[in-house]
This record gives sequence, C-alpha cells and structure tokens, in this order.
Amino acid sequence: MQRSLAAHVNSNGLAISLMAVVAILFAAVPIGYNALFLANSRLASGTGVGYGRELSDNTKGSRPDGTSAVIEFTTVSGKTVRFDGGSASRYIDPGDHVSVRYDPDDTDHAMVDEDFLLVRLTYLPLTFAALGLAALLAVAWTILHSRIQRSAIQ
Repeated sequence: MQRSLAAHVNSNGLAISLMAVVAILFAAVPIGYNALFLANSRLASGTGVGYGRELSDNTKGSRPDGTSAVIEFTTVSGKTVRFDGGSASRYIDPGDHVSVRYDPDDTDHAMVDEDFLLVRLTYLPLTFAALGLAALLAVAWTILHSRIQRSAIQ
C-alpha cells in the first residue's frame, strides 16, 4: 500500500519545500533572462567620462563620495552612447577603460560587463539556487531519517 506524501512530510516540511521551489524559481527566471541578453548582446570598449548619480553606499576614492561613473561607448553601427554605470562603476574614474555589454536593438540597455558576468549571472541567481537546493536537501534528509526511524521501530 502506498502512502501519500503528506504522511511522510509534516506541514513544516511542505512549507520549506514550497519556499525552496520559490527560491529556485527566483534563480531560474533571472538566469533565463540574462542568458537571453548574453546571447543577443554585443561587447564594446567603454570609457569613464564623468561622475553620475549618488549611490546608496558611500564609496571612497578620488571620486566625489557615493557617486557612480558615467560611461561612454560606441556601438558597432557608430552610435555614441552614454549611461550611468550604477554601483558596478564605483571604482571607475574618468579616463578608465571598461568592457561594456549592450543590446544592439536597445542601446539604452547597457551595463559594465564585469557587473553582468559577476553579479547578474552568478552571485544573485546562484545564491537563490543554493538556498533552494539546501532547503530541498534538508526536507529530503528529514523524510529519509524519519523512514529509517520508523523501520527501526517496527
């Protein structure tokens, strides 16, 4: 006779499992979106040309405290684009050269390549995926452990 999943997992286990699935989805959606951007984007060489908006963290250095860098690059078609590099540009000063990743169909969608590769493709999605996987493994271990205890009692 086969027992239902609810007989093996208490309500806490089900809640943790659901949170794990949500965390994994929080990882999968950005990974898919960013993989699509990676496939369609182009690389260009950009240059820091000034300081942009204030950032929430107060970075130090030669720049005015807490500001991002404005980065300029030229697309393959010859269009010159400027954008605010955001928090990824906190260590970029005017005259510094950086790789820029941009969407050729929407050149306003541009970012510092290092930010894209490190933060958007790895840190955040992998953190959510690892949390979700850890929660699922914890629930699986709990189910397995309870089965072993039940079989030892019988």
